[in-house]
Amino acid sequence: MSGINRVCKILGIQKPVVQAPMFWITSPKLVAAVSNAGGLGVLGPNAGFKKPVTSIKDTVEEMRKTIRKTRELTDKPFGMNVFPTSSDPFGFSKALINLCKEEGVKILVSAGDMDQDAFKKWKDEGFTVIAREMNPTVRGAITAEKAGADIIVATGCDEGGCMPILATGTTAITALISDAVKVPVLSAGGIINEKFARAAAAVGAEGAYVGSRFILSKENPASDAAKQDILNTHPDDYIVFTHMGGSSRWRTTPHKIGKEGLEANKKGNLSPSSGSFYEGVLNGNLERSVNSVCNVASLIKSIDSCKDIVNEIARGFM
Repeated sequence: MSGINRVCKILGIQKPVVQAPMFWITSPKLVAAVSNAGGLGVLGPNAGFKKPVTSIKDTVEEMRKTIRKTRELTDKPFGMNVFPTSSDPFGFSKALINLCKEEGVKILVSAGDMDQDAFKKWKDEGFTVIAREMNPTVRGAITAEKAGADIIVATGCDEGGCMPILATGTTAITALISDAVKVPVLSAGGIINEKFARAAAAVGAEGAYVGSRFILSKENPASDAAKQDILNTHPDDYIVFTHMGGSSRWRTTPHKIGKEGLEANKKGNLSPSSGSFYEGVLNGNLERSVNSVCNVASLIKSIDSCKDIVNEIARGFM
């Protein structure tokens, strides 16, 4: 890729690698490490929390501590994971966006519907918006662009986390969306090294949105048990089951919650539990939650620093 990278220019970063927000397994240490390496760290739900909280007030105050701790560790830009109104029935995300205004966090990473009204409002309030549709479509990307989204994430079914229910792979959705919009596109789903980054760049991506690879980083707060579980699981043994009423799926290493989810699907239940990430991935009781990864996670052979991970993936876009 020649010339100035537009993702870097828009976000004020040096390398076009955005760390995906990952429930409990983001933290000030992880986010700051990614940002200090030249990428964009993103605070996910419950990032840095020591225990679960249930009220909006407590969530805001804990996240305020997280933002301030992150600022102690980096002077580089970082973002916050938020949700549009349609995906925020209780108002948690609305409260966190107000917190971002108070604390000077300027980059919002939206996951959910391509909400034109929300994007326009956030842009009017001075935010930079990265938009990720849960089930990415070309029409959704066009809608987001018209509403002012600065960067669009093209997520394939190759990814970990809340996988799209659609069967379009990372390469295909990246090519389709990058062809349909003029704003830069981040490719998401199995971008674990330079080789996969180069493949994404070849079909139109200008950067990567990376989750699974950062789980296997030295700075990630996931338990050693969860990390070793990912390193040791054979790719043929992953379990994939549907949840959220049929709108999304999990790919997980083979433990109790995954097995129960698959059996629930067979009985017609499309909203089985994904367990407690706090107890499972964070604290290491692997029978208590899914341990979700992209479909090529078995190709990751080591736990490395965020700096090394960012540098390697970024080379694919240079």
